[in-house]
Amino acid sequence: MGDNGVGKTSLLEALYVLATTKSFRAGRLADCRRHGEEGFLLGGETGASPRSTLEVGLDSQGSIRRLNGGSSSLAEHLAVLPVVSWTATDLEWVAGTPAARRRLLDRGVVGSRPGAIRVLARYRRALEQKRRLLAGSGAGLGPWNEVLAEAADELIRLRAAHAEGLGAALDRLLEESRLDLPPLSIRYRPSPAEGGGGVEATLAAIEAARAGELERRAPLVGPHRDELEIRWGDHPARRVASAGERKLLGLAITAARARLLRDESRPPVLLLDDLDAELDRRRLAGAWAFFEPFPQVFAASNRASVWEPYGVESSWILTCGKLTRSASGK
Repeated sequence: MGDNGVGKTSLLEALYVLATTKSFRAGRLADCRRHGEEGFLLGGETGASPRSTLEVGLDSQGSIRRLNGGSSSLAEHLAVLPVVSWTATDLEWVAGTPAARRRLLDRGVVGSRPGAIRVLARYRRALEQKRRLLAGSGAGLGPWNEVLAEAADELIRLRAAHAEGLGAALDRLLEESRLDLPPLSIRYRPSPAEGGGGVEATLAAIEAARAGELERRAPLVGPHRDELEIRWGDHPARRVASAGERKLLGLAITAARARLLRDESRPPVLLLDDLDAELDRRRLAGAWAFFEPFPQVFAASNRASVWEPYGVESSWILTCGKLTRSASGK
């Protein structure tokens, strides 16, 4: 708890950065520095036996990432502390562009399988090289289409499996919900539609688009054009849901992501920023019930009274960068 601007979101962001090496609101780690400072260092311990120590930061030499005091791969770092977050920017899942929903998919894929970060990296490198070729004469496109197709087919299979699991978790969550909601469904639409059926089929679809790509000087087929449809009842949620309803749907998807990780034996820490904003009392109670099964939920609000009905284990007040237990004693 705390007034506006005291750093509640920054505290949640620090936990997220420590676990993922990225911010949920800043594009670069450099943007996470305190004003006037050259760098920062975050550190924390997690786990019971054995415990793991994570460090993430930035100094004059560049970014810092350490696991148990030593170097590690990014996949090894990501495997240590699963997190699932909700912030106001995640309203874009429901109301924003397809790119926001692709980020949702990829967070889920990497959360479940940290090693998948390598697949994403391979696809992005191949896509960037293809963009450079198309910006020029297009010469040498064939070999790069092959590289792109291999990475694309694997990425599509990963995304499809995650979308299926997420949809099933969401169905179970809504069946148990105290809220009377229309059916909420998600559907993954890969690009190309043949993607995930084997490298040869994916490559054939990419090659079929070559003439159009050369004309427009841009890659027109591949997972960078995937879509995740989120439908509420018979309609796209982005068209029919109010601001409060979009928030509620986003929180339901967040809880479904967390349940999926828990079911995969990777129970996450949940980070929920301004959970109560835009929700009436009834919907807030229903949304809070989404997260009751999880032992570690960090939720921020500027209203102390919000938590009184829910029997939270402990509440803290943030003032001038310092946390103190609330006067309620919880």
